[in-house]
Amino acid sequence: MVSDSENYKNLITFFNEEYQSLKIYTQSRIDDASDRDAEDIVQDVALKLFSRPDTASPIYNIAGLVYNSIRNRIIDIMRTKKDRINIEN
Repeated sequence: MVSDSENYKNLITFFNEEYQSLKIYTQSRIDDASDRDAEDIVQDVALKLFSRPDTASPIYNIAGLVYNSIRNRIIDIMRTKKDRINIEN
């Protein structure tokens, strides 16, 4: 079984090694949206993963969890409806 401190260490190691790849992946998914920043999305996902409660289940596939979390966060952002102001008005 994976301990909580080991989960934390593995997350830190993964984000340190893969941060640039995560930003590139995120940017490739939000190419059409100039008002969204890939680094903000990656940091938001990292914050949520690092603030998981100690009682949460252990992480066995860190890469899969992180990439799926980023994909889900992008989907959430794209689904939110923003009020757009028409230039002509």
